[in-house]
Order: sequence, then structure tokens, then C-alpha cells
Amino acid sequence: MILLLAGAILTTATPPAAAPYEVVRAGDRAMACPQLIAEINDINRQLQAQQVRQTTSMSRATSGMMRGGGMGAGDMVLGSIAGFVPFGGTVLSMGRQAQMAASRQKMTDQMEVMQREAMEMMPVRERLDHLMELYEAKTC
Repeated sequence: MILLLAGAILTTATPPAAAPYEVVRAGDRAMACPQLIAEINDINRQLQAQQVRQTTSMSRATSGMMRGGGMGAGDMVLGSIAGFVPFGGTVLSMGRQAQMAASRQKMTDQMEVMQREAMEMMPVRERLDHLMELYEAKTC
């Protein structure tokens, strides 16, 4: 009885799956040139916005990695102080290695996000190709 209630709660709590993106839609061939142009331009804006987001995000990730690998003034002071502390140089080196590893991981994570976003946009790109074919066939 308890298992049935728990199962019922889980099935009602699960949100419904989103409808798949329709690349080809009923009525596409009946679209007039202005309608095709409007949707093509809208899709282009979506794709450009995604590209800007990815470029900005990647720029942040790479600049963080570049900063992590450089010797700033603070690093130089720490390096000179570390020479007076037993094993200070080793600890400082380990800290720099950890910082670089974190930067590399952040970059890897960002690349994975970009790949996932690109895969999610594939149907949108396919729709754009489909609309462009219709546009060319109508000789708008």
C-alpha cells in the first residue's frame, strides 16, 4: 500500500516531457515569402545570440586560465617569502598547480556546455536549412 502511494506521488510529481522540436511543420510549403523571411531571420537571430553567449563564455574561461598561469606581483612577493619558510616553495608550487588544474577543469566544463548547446540547436539549424530550401524553391 505504501509503495503504491509512493509510486503514485512520483508519477504525478514528474513533469511531462517537452514536445520534440518540429523541423518540418504542417503548412511550411504554404508559407508566403514574407513569412519565410521572417522565420529565417528569427532563427538567424537565435543562432547569433547563442554564438555570442558561447564566445563570451569561452573568452571568460580562457582569460581566467591565462591569469592563473601568469606571475603577477602578488606571486612574486609570495615566491620571495616562500623561500624563507621550510617547504614554502613546494607548497607554493602545489598551490599554483591546483590553480591551473582548476582553470583547466573550468575550461573543460565550458567546452562540454558548448557542445551540449550546439547539439540542442541542431534541430533549429535543420529547420533553417528546410526553410531556406523552401525560400529558394519559391524564388522569393
